[in-house]
This record gives sequence, C-alpha cells and structure tokens, in this order.
Amino acid sequence: MGSFLFEQVVNGIITGSMYALIAAGMTMIFGVLRAINFAHGEYYMLGTFGAWLVIEKMDVGYAASIVLGVAAAALIAAVIGRVVMQRLIGAPFQAGVLATIGISLILQNAVILAFGGGYKVFNGGWIEPVEIAGVGMAQQRILLIVVALAVFAALEWMVRYTRMGKAIRAVSQNIECCEVNGIDVEAVVRRTFLLGTALAALSGVLTAPVNVSVYGGMGESVTLKTFAVIVMGGMGNVRGTLLAGMLLGVVEALVAGVIGLQYRDAVGFIALLVMLMLRPHGLFSQKARF
Repeated sequence: MGSFLFEQVVNGIITGSMYALIAAGMTMIFGVLRAINFAHGEYYMLGTFGAWLVIEKMDVGYAASIVLGVAAAALIAAVIGRVVMQRLIGAPFQAGVLATIGISLILQNAVILAFGGGYKVFNGGWIEPVEIAGVGMAQQRILLIVVALAVFAALEWMVRYTRMGKAIRAVSQNIECCEVNGIDVEAVVRRTFLLGTALAALSGVLTAPVNVSVYGGMGESVTLKTFAVIVMGGMGNVRGTLLAGMLLGVVEALVAGVIGLQYRDAVGFIALLVMLMLRPHGLFSQKARF
C-alpha cells in the first residue's frame, strides 16, 4: 500500500509539473492585463502540433522539434499579442473574456481545418523507462519535472533582477503609474504574453510523448484545469501557481488510483468550486504576486 501511494504521488507531481508550467504563463498574463486568457490551452496545442508536424513531415529529431514547436507557437502568439492583446490594456474584464474565447475558437478550428479532427500519434520523445526509488517511469516524465523546476527558478530570477522582470512587476501593480513614469506598458504586455504562451507551448511539446496522441480540441481541458490552478494559487501569484499545480496533480493521481480513473478530471472542477466558495483569493495571498 505504501509503495502504491508513493507511486501515485510521484505520478501526481509529474502531472502537476505540467499544470504548473502552463499556469505560470496564464497567471503572468493575468498579472499585467487583469484578464484571463481563455485561449491559453490553444498555445499548448499549437506547440504540440508544431513539434508533431516537423517530426512527421520534415523528419526532424525530437530535440529540434521542441525548439521549432515552441518557436511556431510563439510566432503566432506575437502576432495575436500585437493585434489583440495589447488592445485589452485598461479594457473591461468582459472584453478580455470575449476576445480570448474568440481567439480560442479561431485557433482550434484553424488546426482542425489544416490537419483534420482525428487523433494523431506523436512519434517522438525519450520514453525509455528508468527506475527511481522503486518506481518505474519514462525519461520524458523526469524531464518534465526538471524543466518545470528550472523554469520557475528562472522566472523567480527574472522578475527580481532583470529590467524586464521589474517592468512586469511594476505593470502588475499599477498601469497608470507606469505610463506616467514612461514605461512602455504595451511592450511589457506583449513580451509577457509572448513569454506566457511560449511556456504553454513548451509544456505541450514536453508532454506530447507522454500523452502519445494529439488532436485539435486538446487545448480546452488544459485551459479549464489551468484556470483552476491559478485560482487555487492566487490570481497573479507565480510562486503559488507552482504549489497549486503540484497539489492538484497529486490529488488527481490519488483519486484516480484509489477511487477510479473516470473521476480524475472532476477533481479540478470540484477544487475550483470549493475555492471560489471558501477562499476566492486562493490558497496564497495575492499580495505575494511575482
């Protein structure tokens, strides 16, 4: 029983690493825009499809496909950031919801039109098994944990010690004051949006070998679970996002192992409802943003 629980906790940490990596980008975007990016899962999908495309059509290795997949998603995000997202600065919250839902529908259907609505097999990744503390897992799963921790460490360093990070923190606190002091708020929003969507695309490419299949609607459930994570972590709180993602992943794994796999996806929605009723500001204070 002890080994079973340990295995489920390890699986949960792996899944939570994926949630945290995606949610980090969404919560950073919320921090500077005060808007939820409901198209965030579609950038996860774009990164995955970009990597799948270069592997299948160009016979590119998986390592190179990571870079190319993220770059393709980032290029699309750069255009959307300039055309749409920077226009949401100071706009009502409802405008951000409608705009990002519209982008989600456009991206999702564009991928379905381009590649079809069926499932595709992702032939790539480092899936050789290794054993750690008696638990067997693919190398890809270990990579996901390592990358997630490295990304959060890099984000922590960036927001504390770099010019861009300080600008992000300033915009997240007071947009009007930043404009008065000559900070290019639109540029900060575009760069933050680009960084956030690139993290979502990176998570998609890294989890594709574990998920095995890719399809046009794969971003929907990712967006909803990511939203649950950022609410649990505290809207705009990057550090809280990491802990909330890990927590959700572990609880999902335990529910799937003890009660049944069919109940796993319900955990995120139940957690979201409970959090909104009991602690709408999340488990971690919004004052700890960035």
